[in-house]
Amino acid sequence: MLTQLRLLLLEDAPADEIERRLPPDELEALYAWHGKKEGAAEAFLSLDEYDEKASALLYRPGRRAASGRRGKFIVLEGLDGAGKTTHIELLRKRLLSDGRSVYATAEPTASATGGLIRDALSGLHPRAASELAALFLCDRIQHNINPKNGIKGFLEAGTDVICDRYYYSSLAYQGIDSDIGWVAQMNLGCPDICTPDACIFLDLSVEKCVERMAKERVTAEIFETEEIIRRVKRRFADTFRMCNDNENIFIVNADREKEKVSAEIYDIVKGIK
Repeated sequence: MLTQLRLLLLEDAPADEIERRLPPDELEALYAWHGKKEGAAEAFLSLDEYDEKASALLYRPGRRAASGRRGKFIVLEGLDGAGKTTHIELLRKRLLSDGRSVYATAEPTASATGGLIRDALSGLHPRAASELAALFLCDRIQHNINPKNGIKGFLEAGTDVICDRYYYSSLAYQGIDSDIGWVAQMNLGCPDICTPDACIFLDLSVEKCVERMAKERVTAEIFETEEIIRRVKRRFADTFRMCNDNENIFIVNADREKEKVSAEIYDIVKGIK
């Protein structure tokens, strides 16, 4: 379960707003760690790296999923440019070296519906936010139940599934121009859509995401402007608040050496029973 402090940091709330919106227990913990009340949140935000005491304020153990599935279902989320592709491959290799069977996948899928989504994201065939949310839902249902390469089949066979983006992205991206409650109801209430054993969000500043995309992308998708990315990041915080009581959600600082980020992701996955 994520602390309110971590969610406020994720949405880039200013220091005075953080102190105003924190619940009393977390506010006292922040003051106790920093040693003073005046400017505690400001000082906390200025840290280049969080030490162990600071980290204790950011994370709380998530509940352990009791799905009964033989394989683990892991979702990696993050802003564009945060490093999901890199860390999915690193996690896949580490799990394979442990002797586990692993299937890496992504959304949108390679299905016909996924093709419609990619055309919309590229700007080739623009669609309303509600249309795009509905297309993602259809693609996600197929992604789960497809008898040949569906998520449910792999999990039941004992294969770990690592997915690049899932319904959290639908809530965050389509939630900026559509009703986030409606998008959540469609996805979280659908019996054919599996709940992940863990969602791991790679947290990187908007500025660094934009910088990485400028170096790596030949063309930009419709959500890859700095203004929209900022709005999406805040929507991810809203999304995790919605799911926080019922799901295992972890936020990993992606602004570190690749090896450190990879090790933390692996430790999270190994801890899921």
